[in-house]
Amino acid sequence: MAFYTSVEFYVMAAVAAAAVVGLCIKPSGRGAAKQYLLAGKLIYDEPSDSPAIDLEVMDDGKVVLTRRGLGGAVHAEGALSLAVEVAGFDITVKERLVAGRHDDMSVDPSAARFTLDFLGRERYHLKYISDHMGAMAATPLHVRPGIRVSRRIE
Repeated sequence: MAFYTSVEFYVMAAVAAAAVVGLCIKPSGRGAAKQYLLAGKLIYDEPSDSPAIDLEVMDDGKVVLTRRGLGGAVHAEGALSLAVEVAGFDITVKERLVAGRHDDMSVDPSAARFTLDFLGRERYHLKYISDHMGAMAATPLHVRPGIRVSRRIE
């Protein structure tokens, strides 16, 4: 009984309490974030008036992301690229747009296509951000052949 009133007992109790608090506030082990920069292939023959993203998982595990409804934001001499950040199972995609010079003789692209070939066969949470529109889209993504997902950018 005298042990519970000794200084040694209180020191050990304080160390155990500090260890429990330390384990409770430990950050998650998501690991380092990786960033990828992707150039898009502009598409001219798929008209779409509403901004949206389409995701399709191919048989080899690559994910094809199609950004639809560019609506004149990118011209024939412009470009659309993506900055993709993968942190654990969270994917953040930021759209980077270069409008380009408008030529009255050229047709503006209606969509852009990207290939994400760096994802594992896992379940991810994807967030697509379009700063020039001030809008975003979010969706879960299970990287498994045959999966198709479409989301409007709002």
